Amino acid sequence: MRRPSRSDPVGARLAAALLGLTLLLPLTGCGVFAKEFSDGDYAETIPAALRESDLGVTEAFAAKGIDGFTFYLGVGIDIDQTQLSDDALAEMLQIIIDGNDLPTDEMRVTVQDVNEEFVDLDDLVANVAPDIDTGYSDSRLVVTTEQARQIIDAVGREQ
Repeated sequence: MRRPSRSDPVGARLAAALLGLTLLLPLTGCGVFAKEFSDGDYAETIPAALRESDLGVTEAFAAKGIDGFTFYLGVGIDIDQTQLSDDALAEMLQIIIDGNDLPTDEMRVTVQDVNEEFVDLDDLVANVAPDIDTGYSDSRLVVTTEQARQIIDAVGREQ
């Protein structure tokens, strides 16, 4: 008569699978982890579209960034003028929205004029859409996609 084996290959595999799942679950559930490894064409398409526009853009970049647990799209724009119009800001925001293929809703936008001074985007937004509570910090306009659309709509209503 055969004695039952103490090693249970099915049970051992099940235990190993459960252990692996337990270790992997926190990583896959972490949005920051998943977003950090996402790729997109934003880094080429947004700057190219901004430079090709008739907005006086001389240089532009787009990069993904992380601030604590906040994942965002950062966009920097240089213009060949000393001032930026409401219409130009609206067009820039539309280009950024259209080119954003990252899984994030937050955008941080800076604009530098021909004298390498940062344009006060907060004042521009406050003039056209005073009800929109944007985050403005260190010359960066911090908006969600929905807020950017509201700014674009507000500029359109002004005309």
